[in-house]
Amino acid sequence: MLFGVSVGARQKKEAVKPAADMRVPAFFLEAQRQLRNGNFDTAYDLLSHCKQLNPEAEEVLYYIAPLDMLLNRDSIARNDMELAVKRNSDNYWYADLLSKIYFNTHRPMEALALLERMNRQWSDKQELLYMMLDAYASQNMQDSVLSVLQRLEVKDGKSDQISLEKVKIYTQKNDVVSIIDELKSLVLASPTTTLPADLLPRLLKEKADAFILLGDIYHDAGNDERAFQYYDSCLVYRPDDAMALNNFAYYLALNEMRLDEAEKMSRRSNELEPDNPTYLDTLAWILYLRGSYAEAKRYIDRTVELMKPEDLEKAADVKEHIEKINEKMK
Repeated sequence: MLFGVSVGARQKKEAVKPAADMRVPAFFLEAQRQLRNGNFDTAYDLLSHCKQLNPEAEEVLYYIAPLDMLLNRDSIARNDMELAVKRNSDNYWYADLLSKIYFNTHRPMEALALLERMNRQWSDKQELLYMMLDAYASQNMQDSVLSVLQRLEVKDGKSDQISLEKVKIYTQKNDVVSIIDELKSLVLASPTTTLPADLLPRLLKEKADAFILLGDIYHDAGNDERAFQYYDSCLVYRPDDAMALNNFAYYLALNEMRLDEAEKMSRRSNELEPDNPTYLDTLAWILYLRGSYAEAKRYIDRTVELMKPEDLEKAADVKEHIEKINEKMK
């Protein structure tokens, strides 16, 4: 026996009503002192005696339950702490210990129900959400894990750690749309955050597709330096990707930088897809920025020919390019 507690000694004393015996506080205080000194056998004897004198003293139950767990008396410890929590539902530490006992005795659903109740009651205690996160993950309850992560975001705001945990779950669910939405929202909230380049390739067709996507996400968030890095990486893997060439060229043009390189990329994208109005507009604008107004006029006119009127009406950037190029040709 772990603590060498005398069973006979425990059975000698009959339990009495709490108000009928004032010795409980003295025994209890001495038990706490013995615990602090590491005398667990003696502490257990004293706490057991307290429990006999007052079986519903929740503070006694709280201290004796862990000792019963060590003695493999799991059901006794669980029943005692359920009683303690029932008697004093406003005591956080009683509920916390009961949740741990539930987990240790392989009763995860009862533990999770208790944690959810605790989170409602003590919503200011951040550690509860992290406990729930681990608990739901241990049961492979993906939707519940996502729910907790979203609650953490409400409290803490967007963060790399939370977003990447969400991405892991979306990856397991093969939910590419949610992954992309999550990455967009993270970068929009924190444009300087660095996303691992290997997050998406295995879900998309090729690594180059992931680089294009990440480049666009960073551009939309206003971090063109990072966007250019991803587009450079994309073109290493797929140097003749028309979309990558066009987008990279246009982003450079918007920053009015590396225009000779931008023109080369734009001309190549038009060679690959000669009747794409988006690519034609990009080249027209780059030529305008470089002062080649007559050639820019030819490409912007071709853009207008190929665009549907309703699409042109909604394309504010193209209409701006038309106006500025035509102004130069007067």
